[in-house]
Amino acid sequence: MSLQAEQEVIAAMVRHPFLAKECDLTPDEFLNDAFQDIYRTMQHMVAQNRQFDALTLADELNTPAFGVGMTEVLGNVVSNATGSKAMFKDYCAIIRKDFRLQQAASIAQSLLFSVQEDKDLNATDAAISQLMQLGSVGRKYEWTMREALRNAVELVERAHESEGLVGVETGLDSLNEATGGWHDTDLIIVGARPAMGKTALMLNFAHAADRPAGIISSEQGNEQIGLRMISMQGRLDAQRLRTAKLQEDEWPRLSAASRALMDREIFINDEPSINIVGLARQAREWKYRYNMGVLFVDYVQRIKGSAKGQNKLEQVTEVVGALKSLAKELGIPVVALAQVNRSVDSRPDKRPNMGDLSDASEIEKEADIIIMLYRDEVYNEDTRDKGIAELAFEKNRHGPTGVVRAAFQGQFMRFRELSAQSYQEQYGDY
Repeated sequence: MSLQAEQEVIAAMVRHPFLAKECDLTPDEFLNDAFQDIYRTMQHMVAQNRQFDALTLADELNTPAFGVGMTEVLGNVVSNATGSKAMFKDYCAIIRKDFRLQQAASIAQSLLFSVQEDKDLNATDAAISQLMQLGSVGRKYEWTMREALRNAVELVERAHESEGLVGVETGLDSLNEATGGWHDTDLIIVGARPAMGKTALMLNFAHAADRPAGIISSEQGNEQIGLRMISMQGRLDAQRLRTAKLQEDEWPRLSAASRALMDREIFINDEPSINIVGLARQAREWKYRYNMGVLFVDYVQRIKGSAKGQNKLEQVTEVVGALKSLAKELGIPVVALAQVNRSVDSRPDKRPNMGDLSDASEIEKEADIIIMLYRDEVYNEDTRDKGIAELAFEKNRHGPTGVVRAAFQGQFMRFRELSAQSYQEQYGDY
């Protein structure tokens, strides 16, 4: 079936060359070697903005590099296949389906051999990763400048239609403006000292996300996350909620908040000693089962490496590198919390910077965005900035660095917009 579809696709592109620009198949998806060469040649000519027909294509194939008989193969295809333009997409779908089935069977055979012969249990994770990557087959990586510019304009148009938001909703307008939302394939690091509210900030991000969200929580149990979410949703005092000392009018709000959150697509793994292999396995499962659109990790330094006996630097190096690779593999943003060295507590100005992150060099290298969270009231009781959190952009590949300020309602675990103005307008350009 696939070989017939391959002939029809080749013939259709020869008769209707514009179809070659619309086809997202890769040469490897053709099972027939000769058809691979013909299709690869077509794509090469398209990339060079060259027109082709049966004659010019045959001339391109009539070289020693392709061996003898290629022009004859092309002639037979054009003569014997209908080359239907109407059925073109259907035939492409058949080729891709057969390729994926063949690859899946090969991965399954390799897994079976590894388990039965090599007794390698880790082979299951490699197989899962390979199977999920089949979903990205057909993604194009080679572009002309014309195509890149067209795609850039389409990106601007989409941003305009969504009022500047091109990524996952953060819940803070000023943060959306600074980032455009969390971008697919990005690793975002949020660093802070303990008690600054970084877990609360992460849960606010998860609550605001407009896609299914996964949470890896190695520090807090699922019930604690549930309580915090109810506190945020229902504007219920978190301490009174934990101790069940709610006022009479607050019980209905507890029920309403629970109902509102019940069907939210937020998934939690609270394994306390999870390692990076288990984390990746869980993320792939959520992506496959629920089409997870953003992953939150609490926190980098608590995630264990894959090997025993690693020192802290080796562990963090592996974890942040794997988180970035996972973001690219799954095509989602990964937002991870990170601890800040206690040395900042001995400075007059206790605002942390990027270099204060534990094992900072590896995090700096891998992260696309680094945000440092600071609340002055944690250190200074008499501060004029009570209830205000600073989110300082130390690194931002998608926009400016600087400071976004937000209101922190500690009793409700909520971060909210401090002002309707953008942070550039309110605080100036940094």
